[in-house]
Parts: sequence; C-alpha cells; structure tokens
Amino acid sequence: MENMNLVQLSQQVSNWKPVAEIAEQYPQFSRSTLKTLFWKREERPGLSRCCRIVGKRMYVNEPIFGLWLGGLLPEQQG
Repeated sequence: MENMNLVQLSQQVSNWKPVAEIAEQYPQFSRSTLKTLFWKREERPGLSRCCRIVGKRMYVNEPIFGLWLGGLLPEQQG
C-alpha cells in the first residue's frame, strides 16, 4: 500500500519541479545546496527516488523530497 502511494506521487507530472523552482519556493535551501545534494544522491538512501534528469535539467519530486526529509521513505527505514 505504501509503495502504491509513492508510485502515484511519482506518476503525477505536476509534482516534478526544476531544482531552481524548489530553491525559489523554499528559501531555506539555496540552489547550490540542492544541486550538490542531488548530484550526490546515490550516497543518501532514498534521495535518488525524488530526482530525475531530463535533458540538461534536473527535476525534483516535491512530495517525495518532503518524505525523504522526514525520513519516511522505505530505503531510510533499513
């Protein structure tokens, strides 16, 4: 059931936002901090689930990123 919710969040196109837009919307994260965090996403369990690169742009799934920040993704429960 939990994975189905994550699949639905992943499939909703409106949840995917460019990194720059996330940085503008949430001033506690600078754009450079987010870019560094996501370029090293393989080092942090679950973070790769909320990031995709399309062409030259990096997109972040906002709700899944929030779940990652809260430590609620299945990869973080290990």
